[in-house]
Amino acid sequence: MKSYDRLLAAIVLSALMLTSVFTYEMSAQNQRIKVTVSGHITDKASGETLIGAGVLTEGAGAATNNYGFYTLTIPQGRHLTLRYSYVGYDDATVTLDLLRDTTINVALKANTEIKEAVASAQRESGIMATKMSAIEIPMNMIKNTPVLFGEADVLKTIQLMPGVQSGAEGFSGIYVRGGGPDENLLLLDGISLYNAEHMLGLFSIFQPEAVKKVTLYKGSFPARYGGRTSSIIDVRTNDGNLQETHGTIGVGVLSDKFHLEGPIAKGRTAYSISARGMHTFLFDGILRAAKVPANYYFFDMNGKLTHRFSDRDRLFLNAYYGRDIFHFMDEDEYEIAGGSNEYRRYDDKTHIRWGNLLTSVRWNHVFNGRLFSNATVAFTDYRMRMGYTTSEKSQDTEYFYKYKFDYGSGIRDLTAKIDFDYTPAPRHIIKFGGEYVNHAYIPETYTTVEKENDKGQMVTDTTYTNKKEKNRLGHEMSFYIEDDFTVGGWLTLNPGVHLAMFLTSGRTYWSPEPRMSAKVDFGKGVSVKAAYSRMAQYVHLLSSAQITLPIDLWVPITRNIKPVTADQYSLGLYYNGLPGWEFSVEGYWKDMHNVLEYKDGVSFMASSQSWEDNVVMGDGRAYGVEVFIQKTIGKTTGWLGYTLAKSDRVFSNGLINNGERYPYRYDRRHNISLVVNQRLGKKWDLSAVWTFATGGTTTIPERESIVMLPDGTFTQIDYAPHRNNYRLPPSHRLNIGVNYHKRLRRGESIWNFGVYNAYNRLNPNFVYYKADTKGNSESSLYTRKAKLKSVTILPIIPSFSYTYNF
Repeated sequence: MKSYDRLLAAIVLSALMLTSVFTYEMSAQNQRIKVTVSGHITDKASGETLIGAGVLTEGAGAATNNYGFYTLTIPQGRHLTLRYSYVGYDDATVTLDLLRDTTINVALKANTEIKEAVASAQRESGIMATKMSAIEIPMNMIKNTPVLFGEADVLKTIQLMPGVQSGAEGFSGIYVRGGGPDENLLLLDGISLYNAEHMLGLFSIFQPEAVKKVTLYKGSFPARYGGRTSSIIDVRTNDGNLQETHGTIGVGVLSDKFHLEGPIAKGRTAYSISARGMHTFLFDGILRAAKVPANYYFFDMNGKLTHRFSDRDRLFLNAYYGRDIFHFMDEDEYEIAGGSNEYRRYDDKTHIRWGNLLTSVRWNHVFNGRLFSNATVAFTDYRMRMGYTTSEKSQDTEYFYKYKFDYGSGIRDLTAKIDFDYTPAPRHIIKFGGEYVNHAYIPETYTTVEKENDKGQMVTDTTYTNKKEKNRLGHEMSFYIEDDFTVGGWLTLNPGVHLAMFLTSGRTYWSPEPRMSAKVDFGKGVSVKAAYSRMAQYVHLLSSAQITLPIDLWVPITRNIKPVTADQYSLGLYYNGLPGWEFSVEGYWKDMHNVLEYKDGVSFMASSQSWEDNVVMGDGRAYGVEVFIQKTIGKTTGWLGYTLAKSDRVFSNGLINNGERYPYRYDRRHNISLVVNQRLGKKWDLSAVWTFATGGTTTIPERESIVMLPDGTFTQIDYAPHRNNYRLPPSHRLNIGVNYHKRLRRGESIWNFGVYNAYNRLNPNFVYYKADTKGNSESSLYTRKAKLKSVTILPIIPSFSYTYNF
């Protein structure tokens, strides 16, 4: 009955929304004759489209979409003045007689002084936009934020926003408002990626030089997005310079990077290519010095081709390819007990490879001044493969033992989608469209081979595999419509609905997802926003570690495993009446259903059973308050973010924690981030970031006992009073970065000097326990008390990098 009620609510909401559109249109017809002015707003030097640029005239305004296109419908008139603006650029004005539909393309000139003086985490074109909890993060802010090894990172900067946190200290996993890492929809030019991390989460795959815009949605979700329950991270890449060739070469402690963009046919066709790779000589040297028999490297490649057929049609070809490769090799030799003078050689090898492949084709078409469309076809392929081999043999080769374990999984998506923007009147835009995704889930496939040969006699020769299971297919289809309009100049509404269908294993799941947001403008810079969002998710990430590992298992919903759903309610107060400052306070409550966890004492490597037999579904909740204070103009800019939050889980069937509610793994009561950027003249600037976070939780046995079973065998029993019974100590650190800019004959050089964890706070990155024996250690029956140990792998780390822009 709940599904019926949700569907009825979605239908009623859609009817009300369409009624409002009809009423609005009818009232508009009774006014003066209206015409539409539309076009693209671009950067004058490069021809790159500007996302979120504004156009204003008396009593009306509009902003460009993700492709730099704007449309503004206003009454006919003579000597009308249009003002075009964008943060960091000089304004441009156009005066004309507007008597019919007109196309005006405007190129804005970058103002270097303004660009350096303004650094704002814009709440999607300012905190006065309709949607709450939507933050646009400028690329200059990302590039100036000091992080590990001097590597600017998109996800690390997002972690500094209120309501967002990392998993383990120092890593780039994203956990938003009580959700898990799989509950974030990571989009690269509108296409979903499944694992966007390098080095076990120390860095993300998004190369800043290739990125144009980053937007984070964590509360009020537009109806055009679906498939995840906690956040949307929408990353848009550069289209390429249509006027002249420019590029970047960077050398750092850990990696080297390269970016080049320019015209193929000036004004019509452009390319943008980027590459980044880890140079292994320093990293391998550190591992050798620490006597760690391992090596690791990663690389990224981005490519994009843009062609403008006309003012109405543009084509984009996009590609991304990245891989992480890890090898661990250990060799040893030991003497057989008993003084036999016989030696055996031991080898231990582990290999892990993972990464993403993405290709897409997009076509923009302008039907008329009011209707814009974008059609996309894309293919993505995420793969992970792990191999483990251990072997042992005697010098005379009479004894030989080998154990081999191979494991792999992946997801392959084929996507087709179309989106429309329709602007019937000033301050009124309707977005609608649909999407189809064919998912091929490559299930957990593992092979175990064990062989033992002693003096020519085969002692053991077994092979086990579960590769018989075919790829599991899923068909996902969705449609959406959302309507953003203003009533009376003080009330702005954004109702919408996202209707999704997922077909798998002969079962169909329907998910009507109503969305609603509203803003009341009280004047003098004060506004209040409220929002409700229902989200559904059709994929899960099974993890038992303290960080997101590449060997974690992505699994789909099945006949037995239902979609995750979340209902989020949020309310916020905003103020921007003080020039150069923005203030906001947001509160939220989120209910989650059908969240997935391993049963107590189980992981995916624990048995050969299907993963469905090892997991259980339950409920979760998260609630909190977020405070955000930002200074956006002047030589000193930055922000202060504070989050007070709580998140927990409950599995009423009793298979986890006896059915009692317990804190979520990443439940952290307090999170603080303080970011300061200071200009020290034309050549020098300084950035500092201080963070504080309450420790997360983990399960630590208070004691373990060795007991005898009735059949005479012994087993170990660990005792913990409840799941996640231990809270780690709080973590805090200070990162500092200094940039030196020097103008060259052709281009600019930037020297970056940084210190990560400047006062060497030994924050625990991982924890484990070690048992101390109590009582008679020679007895077969004893009890041992667990003693907690912590591992810190990110102490104070200096860094430097050199970047040449030309």
